[in-house]
Amino acid sequence: MHVMLDQEHWEVADARTLGDVLADISERSHARSRLITSLIVDQRSITDRDLDPDFLREPVARFSHLTATSQTLDDVMRGAAQSIQQYATLLRSDARELAAEFRMGEERLASLDAWLGKLADYIELVESGRRTAPSSKALTPWVQELLEARAERDVVRLADLLEYELIPRLEY
Repeated sequence: MHVMLDQEHWEVADARTLGDVLADISERSHARSRLITSLIVDQRSITDRDLDPDFLREPVARFSHLTATSQTLDDVMRGAAQSIQQYATLLRSDARELAAEFRMGEERLASLDAWLGKLADYIELVESGRRTAPSSKALTPWVQELLEARAERDVVRLADLLEYELIPRLEY
């Protein structure tokens, strides 16, 4: 099998499995501080959903070409910046709606819990690209306070924290 990772080319012995080759590609990419962003086996684009145990055990003799493309984390995050900004905008909008409902005395704790799950995803995403994005560490103490207010079912404090502390900090 002929393997290509970015501009690097090599041949792989037929005795190996596709999983072995993908592990080698991953190690080479990681050694250069890069992430695999595209994978094509013969003419078929491969996604993470295709990487099941049966597929990974396939002998490379069944395939002729494997092409992998990698990028730095900074490049990936720059490419995702618009989507991350849109996600932050959605979070701010949802938080404003929650704050308004809390101000009306509605105890929307299930909705708040769902929003907190989205916020956790946002924080993880921003922190994974922290070399190119502002740190979300500024959110952490306010999230803790929000959780405390949620435990106390203090809807006024929940609204205040959302409106005055978290929403302004949801910037990418």
